[in-house]
Amino acid sequence: MLSVALITSAGVAIALAGADRLLALIAVRRVARHLAARFSASAAPVVRIAGAPFLTQLLSGVYRQVDITLAAFRLGGMEFRGFTAHLSRVRAPLRPLLAGRGLVAGQVRAIATIPLSAIGDRLPQGLILRRQGSEIAVSGFVLLMPVSGTLAIRADRQRISVVPRVLGVPSLVGFVIALPGLPPRLTIDTLEVTDAGLEITMRGENVDLGPG
Repeated sequence: MLSVALITSAGVAIALAGADRLLALIAVRRVARHLAARFSASAAPVVRIAGAPFLTQLLSGVYRQVDITLAAFRLGGMEFRGFTAHLSRVRAPLRPLLAGRGLVAGQVRAIATIPLSAIGDRLPQGLILRRQGSEIAVSGFVLLMPVSGTLAIRADRQRISVVPRVLGVPSLVGFVIALPGLPPRLTIDTLEVTDAGLEITMRGENVDLGPG
């Protein structure tokens, strides 16, 4: 009788573990679908829901930590690469989640990079951008005139201003990169120039990550 009970208990444990993994997979796919729609991504992001057992998080509708990675996407007509995000206290009750809504993160920290080539596409042809310490240097020719200087880059919530600091080229004007697809409560925190491009760190609280 004892052996039968042990076998039965083991079977129940295996069944529960299998159900737990299956439910986690379903939730991950739903979250990935929401985020792909929000960020107009060509491929679904990789989503990892931390913490076990998953079933207790599913039933409560609150997930302790969700990690997201996305190779590339476009936002506001601008190319982004290397997107990673860490979400905590994610509220996603089962019924709203399955219905395509109700995905809210208590806290979000996200990082993405705009390649220098994408920024250069907004400037006149013939210019080359490169990292110069903590700045972006610009050089080349415009209307047969030599150009040499830097780009001043500033952020204001969900907008990035790019202002060339060069002399003698009146046609070389600044521009603004708007990010209209970002959730309203997710704003730019810092900008940093790296070898890969302009790294953007974004933060937010109570961020609605459902389709915009």
